[in-house]
Amino acid sequence: MKEIYSRGQLYQLVKSVNSPRSQEILKTGPGKIYPRFCIIISALLIMSFLSYLPFLKEKPKKPVAFVWPSNQTRDVSSLVQLGKDTTIMSPKGMCSHNSSENLPPPYLLIVVCSAVHNSAARMAIRNSWAKDTQTILHDVRVVFLVGELFNGTDEDKIVEESDQFGDILQEEFIDSYQNLTLKSLMLLKWFTTSCDKGNSKQSIQYLMKTDDDMYVNLVKLYELVRNNKKPNLLVGTLICNAVPIKDPYNKWYVPSYMFSEKRFPPYLSGTGYLMHRGTAFKLLSAATTTPVFHLEDIYITGILSRKVNIRPLDNIGFSYSRRQMNSCLFRQSITTHRVKHGEMAAIYNKVKDTRNTKKCPILKSRLIRGYGPGRCKWSRTTRTYRQ
Repeated sequence: MKEIYSRGQLYQLVKSVNSPRSQEILKTGPGKIYPRFCIIISALLIMSFLSYLPFLKEKPKKPVAFVWPSNQTRDVSSLVQLGKDTTIMSPKGMCSHNSSENLPPPYLLIVVCSAVHNSAARMAIRNSWAKDTQTILHDVRVVFLVGELFNGTDEDKIVEESDQFGDILQEEFIDSYQNLTLKSLMLLKWFTTSCDKGNSKQSIQYLMKTDDDMYVNLVKLYELVRNNKKPNLLVGTLICNAVPIKDPYNKWYVPSYMFSEKRFPPYLSGTGYLMHRGTAFKLLSAATTTPVFHLEDIYITGILSRKVNIRPLDNIGFSYSRRQMNSCLFRQSITTHRVKHGEMAAIYNKVKDTRNTKKCPILKSRLIRGYGPGRCKWSRTTRTYRQ
């Protein structure tokens, strides 16, 4: 029968390592006296070591996300220079009747936010879905909005492109990712000042903002605006219950001094959203008393729309993700994201060829877009965020 020793006895025994009793203890060992306890301790030590391994070699940190510093002004009136003409290049005949080409007054305007050096993306759109404005949708216009570069790079090229196609709108601001909100505000400013003809039928009734990697089904979009009955329409891909990201290394980092609430208000994905002309006026007016927020879609369609009590609407025809390459799916959709330059014309030609020849089954909602906005909570009162 094995003996169990006390701590005092063990201490006295191990003092004399050459004694027979000490050799007996060493040969027996605690593993044989307490086998289960030793197994548990060993397992815990191994797990702790394995969990620490990823930290042995320090990973290089990503650069800290750039956000507007707390001491920088976010006053819209001064940043967008309201009351001053900041348009460098204007598109030709986009906001008025084009008598030279015998075109009717524009009813719907699509403004594609692009960059000065993205000429290939603009050309891909001109050679694909924008061609419908020349064939079947004569009261629809497509404009490309760009800003300026720091050193004036490619300025000669953008001037040449504007002279050739007449669809470039260039505004006076530095064109960068951090200034996307300013870009959309410049869009609203130009639209409300250059395309406003009061309540005249000559005025553009609907405005859509989108990006140059989006495929837009103008036929389906036109059906939506013609059937709309809402005077303050604001529609796209609705996103609800989004939480501000507090990781300073994340691209969408949100410091508390810019937004202090726990959740963003419901907003539309900036990849593409549509609004009535009256909505555009209200959003720009609200911006004059609302500090700029660096995440464009949240600011324009979430913070500002909440301030003027306009609820953004979800429509499954809009999508911020890439769709399957299926002509029937594209015919029943309005927007598709992440479309490459070479795919634009291929999609357009396929949809055009099957428009009158191929009958498409009516797709279920989940096949058109497999996700929804989630459960949205709407605020009953107007809120503002920390300045």
